[in-house]
Amino acid sequence: GGKLGGELAEVWQAEPGARRWVFKLRKGVEFHNGKTLTANDVVASINHHRGEGSKSGGKSLLSGIDKITADGDNVIFDLTGGNADFAYIMTDYHFVILPADGEGKIDWSSGGTGAYRLEEFVPGVSAKLKRFENFFRDDRAFFDTGEMRAILDATARSNALVGGEIDVLHDLS
Repeated sequence: GGKLGGELAEVWQAEPGARRWVFKLRKGVEFHNGKTLTANDVVASINHHRGEGSKSGGKSLLSGIDKITADGDNVIFDLTGGNADFAYIMTDYHFVILPADGEGKIDWSSGGTGAYRLEEFVPGVSAKLKRFENFFRDDRAFFDTGEMRAILDATARSNALVGGEIDVLHDLS
């Protein structure tokens, strides 16, 4: 428990003083739209969260970043001060990496790099997912499809599980 594991970055290292962090991206990672992951995508995605006017819930976690640079397969973070926990901060769920266009703008409609592609989404009701055939890992995502449903009433959630309408339940009362 508590060990940091990489997904899009295969290795990361802080320079002495932990003011500069270098993350080397994994090769062969593909977005759901077919575009290959690049360091520029990471820079644009993180800059989106820390940008002026951003309403991201993770913005405050990025306040210590002075500059982000793409250098080949590497993303270099220069911080305003040393931070030995910076690699852990980068695992925050807000910081999904999405493809960027040539101007550094995020393409929200293209999907991420995850194991499942969003097929249908009805906010507050349900989400239908399909396994992404080009997912870069072979030790995950063993279901072909999945569906998540919002069942707000605790009794209805429990009855759906007992009645076999759902296979998994989160937040059992």
